[in-house]
Amino acid sequence: MIASNLFAVAVIGFASLSAAQSTNGVGVGNQTVVPSSVDVNERNNWCIAQKNTCTTLCSKDWTTNDCDINTLKASCICADGSEPDLVPYRNTLPYFVCTEYIAQCVSKNATMPALQSICRNTNTCGSLDPNDFVPTTTLSTSTGAATTSTAPANGGTNPAASTTDAAPAATSPNAAGTLEPSSVGLLHVVSLFAAFAITGFGMAL
Repeated sequence: MIASNLFAVAVIGFASLSAAQSTNGVGVGNQTVVPSSVDVNERNNWCIAQKNTCTTLCSKDWTTNDCDINTLKASCICADGSEPDLVPYRNTLPYFVCTEYIAQCVSKNATMPALQSICRNTNTCGSLDPNDFVPTTTLSTSTGAATTSTAPANGGTNPAASTTDAAPAATSPNAAGTLEPSSVGLLHVVSLFAAFAITGFGMAL
């Protein structure tokens, strides 16, 4: 009885190992499927989505944007020469291949739930939404604009301080202009009193 149980455990272990090995290295982007095992219309839809995602990840500026439905190979090169990593994103060829690989693995082990679990748990497909992609150049431009707007325009001097310092100088001429007429008026009044005094003194004589 014990021997039979051990044999059953060994068989299950061997089957699990075989299923794990069938995941082509078990890693993100490592899955493959036979192109002919997928309906041609489905593959065509995959490539349409792949090209759309490439356009998004290249900010609508690319030099190469190819997807072959016969080989399930894709190439995405942006105008600046960079090649976006497609694997982390949904709606890319690696994503579709990954999900199809899991589906086929589960289907082939329909009577063995333990192996189906291995199919699902040992494969990770992309989960990021391409529409959430933010180009690095956009971030750099925004940061540069913010820095420029806060930098002093006169090489380090605070413009507000310069305006405040200049205010007294601007009012000094006005103050002098206000004092000058009153001084002249005072002299004029004194002169008039002196003239009346002389005239009155002459009449008295």
